[in-house]
Amino acid sequence: NMINERAYVPSDILTASNGKTIEIVNTDAEGRLTLADALVYADKEVGCESIIELSTLTGACMISLGKKVCGVWTSDDDLAKELETASKVTGDKSWRMPLEKEYNEQLKSKIADITNCGTRYGGAI
Repeated sequence: NMINERAYVPSDILTASNGKTIEIVNTDAEGRLTLADALVYADKEVGCESIIELSTLTGACMISLGKKVCGVWTSDDDLAKELETASKVTGDKSWRMPLEKEYNEQLKSKIADITNCGTRYGGAI
């Protein structure tokens, strides 16, 4: 991933658009950094009521659900029901994933607000 001298390396600290600092522990997790800034922008600048993000950022979801079912993460039960209905109507299979707060421990950093990658277990969560 190091395409030039400006590429980040493990132990670098980045500052996201919301001011949070992120310790780079895995340079193969760059997509989620871009996504995080895009979500902050959509929330703060555009004022979206809901944000639905579709991506293939992690192989961990495919390990969990296979190649024919997408993961859905939301704390909003009404939105989850809407997405479940859309899934059934379109035939695009989905499964609501848990949002386990205790897994946030995996993202703790001693030198930044968070790290850019957790451990192997629970990687999709």
